[in-house]
Amino acid sequence: MGKRVYTDEHLAFLQSGYMTMNVRSLAQAFTAHFGMAKTESQIKSTLQNHGITCGRTGSDRLISRIRLFTDEQAQFVRDSYKDISMLEMAALLNDRFGINRTREQLKCFVANRHITSGRTGCFPKGNKSWNTGTKGLTGANKTSFKKGQVPVNIRPLGHERICPRDGFILVKVPERNPYTGCPTRYKYKQVHVWEQAHGPVPKGMVVAFVDGIQTHCEEENLMLISRHELLLLNQHGYKKMLPEVKPSVRALSKLELKIWKRGKS
Repeated sequence: MGKRVYTDEHLAFLQSGYMTMNVRSLAQAFTAHFGMAKTESQIKSTLQNHGITCGRTGSDRLISRIRLFTDEQAQFVRDSYKDISMLEMAALLNDRFGINRTREQLKCFVANRHITSGRTGCFPKGNKSWNTGTKGLTGANKTSFKKGQVPVNIRPLGHERICPRDGFILVKVPERNPYTGCPTRYKYKQVHVWEQAHGPVPKGMVVAFVDGIQTHCEEENLMLISRHELLLLNQHGYKKMLPEVKPSVRALSKLELKIWKRGKS
């Protein structure tokens, strides 16, 4: 045929066949009719190159010439899906029609054909739960908590632990937790010690350590400074300095802070 791969007869066959078949079935029919082995992609390219269309919309395209479900089986699914689950319907369908369809195949069939059960999954208005009026399914047993029993993991007031995030000491105090409402909470020990002696820490102030060691929470080792001053101390590397130098660094930080505030005014 030279450079002309498809004759008018070939194109006429493709034109008429594409009206009732998808590309895969059309390629198989073309090969069988003309004895020319053509792949699905080759037939698809030929249809596009010659402007041959099927005339069907996207929702009407044929998905396959091999049908897993007959019209009778499809109607059975539509009627049954309203009352039973997908798993139950698969078993009932196989038993009635003598077939072997899986739950996954049935699930795809229902989704592709937009078959719905009509169920929302919500309880209808006025519905009562199956356990309404009951106090529990089982009674007390040997592992149940007794009235007044205290769990073994309860820690007493004053219990201390190290915070895993920053290494500060936390102490359990009789204060209501603002986040959970619990009557007790864990609090930074240096803050608790300072407040026991001097009252609440003012807003914008922090409790710092004179020697720079965050586990030394004795009252004489605590000092109340502003956050700005704490920032300056950290910038100077206060914690790593020798003890005899630290008083001078604190005085320098206070002076720097005063100069900065005067420059702002």
